[in-house]
Amino acid sequence: MRVCLRLRRFCITRLATTPVKERTIDTELIFSYAKCQQLGDLEEFVASPNLADIQGVGDKVFDEGMFEAAKVLYNSISNNA
Repeated sequence: MRVCLRLRRFCITRLATTPVKERTIDTELIFSYAKCQQLGDLEEFVASPNLADIQGVGDKVFDEGMFEAAKVLYNSISNNA
């Protein structure tokens, strides 16, 4: 849990000090929300404009057994394939 909080704090600090959106920061932030089981924050973040690799993080959290977080991520993807 301590690692989750430090990772989240790092990402939020980077978001606050970075004038442009960065794919890596957005991706790490949604992963930290998933890892910490902060599903409300995760849902809110993926609903807003972002550059995160949502599919990649969804696959990673699914493989790690975080099925609820994976569900939130997969539901946010518009994949009409």
